[in-house]
Formats: sequence, C-alpha cells, structure tokens
Amino acid sequence: MPLTIKKYIGRGPSTSKEIQAATGLSQSSVARRLREMRDSVVQIQEGRLIRYAATCNAFGADDKIPLGIIDHTGKAKVVAFIRPLIHGGFFLEPLHSISNLLLGERGNGLYDGLPYFLYDLRPQGYLGRQVAREISKWHDDFPSDPRQWTNKHIGKYLISNGDDLPGNFIFGEQAFIRIRRRATPVTINNYPKLAENVMKGELPGSSAGGEQPKFTAFKSDHPSPAASGNRSHVIVKFSPKGNNDVAQRWRDILVTEYHASRIIRESIYLSAETNLFEMDGRLFLETQRFDRFGEFGRASMVSLQSIDNEFVGLGHSWPKIMNELFTQNLVPEQDVLTTERLWYFGQLINNTDMHPGNLSLTMERNSFRLLPCYDMCSMGFAPKSGGEAQPFLFDASDIPDANFSQEELERLKRLAHTFWNNVTKDERISEEFKRFLDQGNPLEPIIQQSK
Repeated sequence: MPLTIKKYIGRGPSTSKEIQAATGLSQSSVARRLREMRDSVVQIQEGRLIRYAATCNAFGADDKIPLGIIDHTGKAKVVAFIRPLIHGGFFLEPLHSISNLLLGERGNGLYDGLPYFLYDLRPQGYLGRQVAREISKWHDDFPSDPRQWTNKHIGKYLISNGDDLPGNFIFGEQAFIRIRRRATPVTINNYPKLAENVMKGELPGSSAGGEQPKFTAFKSDHPSPAASGNRSHVIVKFSPKGNNDVAQRWRDILVTEYHASRIIRESIYLSAETNLFEMDGRLFLETQRFDRFGEFGRASMVSLQSIDNEFVGLGHSWPKIMNELFTQNLVPEQDVLTTERLWYFGQLINNTDMHPGNLSLTMERNSFRLLPCYDMCSMGFAPKSGGEAQPFLFDASDIPDANFSQEELERLKRLAHTFWNNVTKDERISEEFKRFLDQGNPLEPIIQQSK
C-alpha cells in the first residue's frame, strides 16, 4: 500500500521526486497536495533542491513558535518561527531577511535539535540547578538536574519562562506578552538579603550560568522605586558567610576577579565593570550586565560553547575555536588576536576555568563579535568540589609563550605582574593568600628570565 505524503515526509525532509517514488503520485498531484497541506509543511532549501518536511506541535504550543529579538530600546520584534518537525529536529523559518548566523552550520535553518543560540537560555550552573529543582517539585516529568533536560524540557521551560533570559532572544507567544514587565529596583543594601534568599533556594531576578552562588538584580542608586537616578542590570556573586577557610578562599577569588577586570579593561580589551562590597559577613562582586541597556533594552549574547557546538566542534581552547571560526569568516581576525591575549593573560593569573562557556559573542549581521570579558579570575585557587581549600600553589614558569611578538609577550607578562601586585596590596584578601603572595610575585621569575 502506497504511503501518504504526510507519513512519508514525516520520516524526514524529502524532494518531490522522492515523494513521487514513495507514493506513486505524479509530479502535479504531489505539488497540489503539498499546497493543500499548507502550513503543516515547510520547504527546506538545499542548494538547488527543495525538500519538504512535516511539522508537529511541541512544548504545549502549536507548530509555529515565534522567535523574537529585543533591541537596545526594549522593542520586541518577531524575526522567525521555529517549526518542530515530525521526524525530529526543528526548522527556523525566517519571517524576513535575517542574519545567516541564525540559519546554523547548514545555512538553511534545519537543526537536529533546538537551534544552538537557544541552548544558552536553559537553566545552567548554580542558579540553574535551583530552577530545575523548583520546577521538578511541581512537574514530575522535569528532572531536578538541568543537565538531564532534553529538548522537550528546554522548550517547555523557555515558552513558560522566556521573558527574562540572557541575551536578547525571546521564544514563544507568552514571552512577547510579558516582555514589558517592570523590574523591581534594589540598592546595594538589599544584597545581603538577596544572598540569603538565594541560599534558601529562592530565585531573585533572571537565571545566570556559572557555578558560584550569585543573583541578578536591577540596581538603583536610590531606595525609592519612584525616584530617578542611575539604574542598571547587574549580576552579583557573593562569598559564603563567615571566615572559615572556604569562605575566605572564595573572597580571595572574588578579589582576583575584580582586579583582573580592571587590568583587562584598562590595557587589553573591554571587560564588564565590577565593584566590590563587604556587607553582613560576605563579600559581594557586582558586575554590570552587557546584555542589558536601561530597564528594557537588550543585546544579543551567545556563548562560545554554543557557537563551537554548532560550527566547529572542538570543545576546548578559546583561541583554537576562534581560529576555526575565522577560517569560516564568522569572526574578524582582531577578535581572534584579542582572544589569544585574554587566554594568555588568564593563564598568567592562574585562571584554570577558561572553558568555552566563559566567553561570549554577539551577532552583528553575518558575523560574531567578541563581547566584553567576564569571569576572569584566579580559579586555580578555588576550593575543590568536596569543599576543601587547598594550600596556595602556582608556578607560572611552565606556561608556554603565546604566538605573539616578544614585545607583546612582555607587555602581557607585565600586566599580569601588575595584577598580582594589586591583589597583594588589597586589604580584603585572606592572611593565607597574603603570606603566599608576600613570598614573591608569581610572575617575577619569568619576567627575570626574559631580561
């Protein structure tokens, strides 16, 4: 018995000739019936060929889910529809002319799973686990660990909670309706209470990745919500309360991040602006969000990890991934060189956590551009997963020189040397950290070698 067109293209994208062979229908009959199926069929361009695929409802929504972006003023615009396909995968159907980057590696909008730029919006890290645990309390089909979530879980989450996520993408009709929901401004005096709430499992602000305890907030320099003044969206990391070894170690890490961001911003590249506050037995590192403008404006932000997964597939090394993207004309050469500088500087300050999820890019027309640096700190000193703070150890002499001119290498080494000097002088570091640094600047031996 011949297959129906819907059943056949439900197995995967097919050309008209393939459909004719499978169904026994003539070319004109296939063309007529495809027209009759209207919006339940999508056309996928592959070179000169057109393939047809059947759509299906997904995530508790229909088969045509709006994908939007929010501009710097806060205005939302639908740019495409995500079309779930019966055979699995998704098709991005442009509403009008869009960046080729949205169409993925194949260049035609066909994805095996959710589009790569939506994966960064799923719950991740410390806050992500809290989000997943909270959802799993009320919905048995959601795993409590977000790392076990499938496309089905991520899609449902984004449709229900997609109005205040990293970057500027919004997904699903509900997110468009809620997009102008006003943020509640807070002052730095609220930070201790917000930290306590996070430790109790509450979820203030939007989700943000990363393993350190943190919260997001809309900060105001005036306590009255009705008052005017400086306001901005921030991410705030905080140390454990008290002065035990682990709490002091995390305070030390936050101090290194503060000084690293200043050095980078002044001498290497754009870096997120940071401030440190000591309150209620904790140290707070406040970082200005660069994916937010004013109260409602947003900017695109996609992690190098997601971009790598779609276009390269290396899984490690910022410079190697960026070089591969450059060969595909997806990033400018200057951004590759900047990334190499950041990578080398990170090694010189004992940053052992430079995974692809800790570098982000923005979309500019048909090219990715490097965003300001963030999360640059001396993570090699961080407590181990079991909670133990190991003795301070760091030997910079084993770090291989990067592929720069001798002049540039010396400049980066001097910047790292200045970083360690600045950290040493900071009165907020622990006595143990100070004793370690008083033994000598970790960069001094390799600077002396190069003289």
